[in-house]
Amino acid sequence: MKNKLFAETQPVAQGWLAVGNGHQLHWQASGNPEGMPVVWLHGGPGSSASPLHRRFFDPAHFWIIQYDQRGCGRSLPAGEIDHNETSDLIVDIECLREHLSIPKWSVVGGSWGGALALLYAQAHSERINRMLCRSPFLCTQAEIENFMEHPPEGCREQWLGLQSQVPRDSGQTILEFGYQVFCLEQDVQKQSQLAKAWMAYEAAMNVYPAQAPTMGLTGHDTLIARYKVQSHYLWHRCFVGQNILAHSQLLSAIPLTLVHGERDALCPFENSLEIQRVVPHANLVRVAGGGHDLTDPGMLSATFQALASWS
Repeated sequence: MKNKLFAETQPVAQGWLAVGNGHQLHWQASGNPEGMPVVWLHGGPGSSASPLHRRFFDPAHFWIIQYDQRGCGRSLPAGEIDHNETSDLIVDIECLREHLSIPKWSVVGGSWGGALALLYAQAHSERINRMLCRSPFLCTQAEIENFMEHPPEGCREQWLGLQSQVPRDSGQTILEFGYQVFCLEQDVQKQSQLAKAWMAYEAAMNVYPAQAPTMGLTGHDTLIARYKVQSHYLWHRCFVGQNILAHSQLLSAIPLTLVHGERDALCPFENSLEIQRVVPHANLVRVAGGGHDLTDPGMLSATFQALASWS
């Protein structure tokens, strides 16, 4: 089966959608307006839509919707965390669907986007044709603690670089310090320094078990906004109740595919096993040796093939 992504395409429509309390979501649509509607929920929290994501879909067959979540990417205001909780994001997805006059669509979410997809599907199952979750995050305290405090050995150098930002006499965890710096203080120099260390660590965890990448230059305003949103969500355990799958019976009528690397350091493979346990019809694609990174050859191929079956 063909595994090469489709050629790069440019959006044919885009704009901003006002969703209340000053927030405006930047959205873009690509492909065929008469084709099968699909929305891609980006990861993070704090990340943004990527041109890479739409390359998984045949632009002749799909109407591809992407957008940046509150405070993320080109959405406005950048880095805004007031009126920015998970329940707001679920409402936003529906607002966007209605704004674009789409009766039903398919949903793809990776990592944090996978968590949003699961929550959205339990709230609005009647609006979904089918769903794919890649390397889904389940927003548990254990996942957050493992990410912030217990890296695999291959990421320990970058973690130590991040930990070194925390004053030794503060008694704070990395997340506690990060929340203070990004969300409670206004010291831009401190925020910029912490954001760069956080980015290097997150990038290493993303590509594990591959070697950590050499980090390029990124504008500090973009990084600060990203990690302000991320620390806001992680500090509040993503504003999710005890069990993200509390109403999993509502997923029973939705065709669901899970794609997950067995060596994922950010969102453990066991997350997809747990989803399959409560949603038995879910098709789990286990990527042998795969990590979290969507561009890992095994992950890319498995995700592409799963979405190709929708055509």
